[in-house]
Amino acid sequence: MDRLMQWLAPKGAMGFVLRLIGLISFVAAANVAFGVFLDDHPLHELSYYFLHATLVGGPLIAFFLAVSTFQIRLQRRLWLLSRKDGLTGLDNRRTFFDRADKRRKQGGRGVLLMLDADRFKNINDTYGHQTGDSCLKAIAYLLQRNLRDGDVIGRIGGEEFAIYLQDATVEQARVIGTRFTIPIPFKGDNSPHLTITLSIGAVIANPQKTLDEMFISADKALYHAKENGRAQMIFWDELRAADRVRI
Repeated sequence: MDRLMQWLAPKGAMGFVLRLIGLISFVAAANVAFGVFLDDHPLHELSYYFLHATLVGGPLIAFFLAVSTFQIRLQRRLWLLSRKDGLTGLDNRRTFFDRADKRRKQGGRGVLLMLDADRFKNINDTYGHQTGDSCLKAIAYLLQRNLRDGDVIGRIGGEEFAIYLQDATVEQARVIGTRFTIPIPFKGDNSPHLTITLSIGAVIANPQKTLDEMFISADKALYHAKENGRAQMIFWDELRAADRVRI
């Protein structure tokens, strides 16, 4: 269907005129054929006009319905491409921010998680980008499988993911997040038994904080998790409390 649409699409004024002449010629030929083969047959007047419309106009109507269907599917495909990450099928950065912010504004408890694949660059450098893509897909699958209805997940960019756990307590978030710090298996072309871990920075939703401010805090917690051993989950709120105690 894509090739047919490309062939039919006019590529200039001359192309438009040629296609218009072609369609008019088709209608004229259909009318001539109808007159030659069926005009001499005794038909009721209503049957005559119905049959004429079916044989002459039917193919054109079917064609334009097919074009309309193609356009609707194309628009749907483009909409999905603008909202989803092409590799993992998760929400892209913009969509995640939109949906997570709506969840935050609905009130109630919530926890924002920022997740980053540990030493992901080594996978790309050692096994190639195709294996790296396989790794990201495995991460996305694990994250989706362990979330609840109402949670929002997205790929923020590269090997970074984000999750907004709606109506989640710290304890619930910790249980969910701990599952993500366990080595995640994935396959490479020549290495079927590879694993990767995730480091996680978390922050508790605060009505006084915007989502952007929460991201900054979660990113700081994620950095701390990376710098202190990786494959762990750290809450920004607990980091701040520990700093106050030391002071």
